[in-house]
Amino acid sequence: MVQQFVIFATMLVQTAPIQGLKRSDYDDLLAKGWFRGNGIVYRSEVVCIDSMVYGIRNIRFPVSTFSMRKSHRRLFAKNNPRFSLRIGTPQSDSRREELYKGAIPRFKAFVHGSLEEVLLSPSVGAEFDTLEISLYEGNKLIAVSYVDIGDKSMASILCLYDQSYKKQSLGIYTMLIELELAKKMALEYYYPGYVLDQPSSFDYKLTLGPCEWLNGDRHWTKNASLAELSKGSWIRRKMNELEQLLNSNGYDNTFRVYPYYTLGHLLLERPDLIRVPAYFVINTQAVQLAVSYDLQMDSFLCFDLKPVSDLDFLHRLKFSNDYLSGPNYQLEPLCCSFFHQLRQDSFSSDLHHIIQMVSHASVVVQ
Repeated sequence: MVQQFVIFATMLVQTAPIQGLKRSDYDDLLAKGWFRGNGIVYRSEVVCIDSMVYGIRNIRFPVSTFSMRKSHRRLFAKNNPRFSLRIGTPQSDSRREELYKGAIPRFKAFVHGSLEEVLLSPSVGAEFDTLEISLYEGNKLIAVSYVDIGDKSMASILCLYDQSYKKQSLGIYTMLIELELAKKMALEYYYPGYVLDQPSSFDYKLTLGPCEWLNGDRHWTKNASLAELSKGSWIRRKMNELEQLLNSNGYDNTFRVYPYYTLGHLLLERPDLIRVPAYFVINTQAVQLAVSYDLQMDSFLCFDLKPVSDLDFLHRLKFSNDYLSGPNYQLEPLCCSFFHQLRQDSFSSDLHHIIQMVSHASVVVQ
């Protein structure tokens, strides 16, 4: 039986307002894998980049036990005499916006149009501090990084640098400066963001040294292998199983990665929004359908695909080069009018039944 408008995915994304957030509250959220965004704090289990779905692996560094490696000390010895350091409140001006624009090509996922948009969060009532660390060669600003300061924690938010200084490893250099600052401030933990559950360009953060890994949202471990299987890894595994079922039953299919799945988790008043980060499109004679894996139900689903046109706020988000050039992305928001569970032990008959039912309904409507 077709089921109408039921929320059919686990909460892969959670958000909370940033207004009034105290330092200690921010510490607690960071320790549970949350991040600071534009006017919100949020927790995300997966990310859609590089034309695939990946799990997020949260890491942090205990500040008191951190020590630089030989390569770090060499980097300091090379860069410290050349560059001057300033620490102050965040600013937005033409040079900083120029650095931000230069960084956009290496960003993934959705991109804010300006640095000023990124820096809005501290101005909306949060009680923690945001600092800007700026590097100069003479009078020339060549890099800026931004960190949030809680009671016991520092969170690295963003680093921008002049691309002509790439050989100076300014991304790593500013992270080391941030860690040294965290030591001087007697903070306990430094949060550099996340890495993925597969090797990726995010792994530069791991070159800082031994870190702690978040196991779910419960505890931190020094052994990465003890951290639980990521939801991204599980979704990929089940999508591979689903593709094999489709192929073995003769269904041509096209894989799609759907970054707008987040809307379905955030706009709870819209249970018709698609909430899965990836799906396969199958084309029948009468209608286009999609099949996917639902994490909460631990089941495969079939549903229809309809465009969404009433979410006007989406025009503020820009697509990264990864999204624009990736072969598998669905970059228009979608909703559905129904979904149907597909049992793995009777997959073929269940899917055939819904195709027949939808095809008949299409003929009747026409």
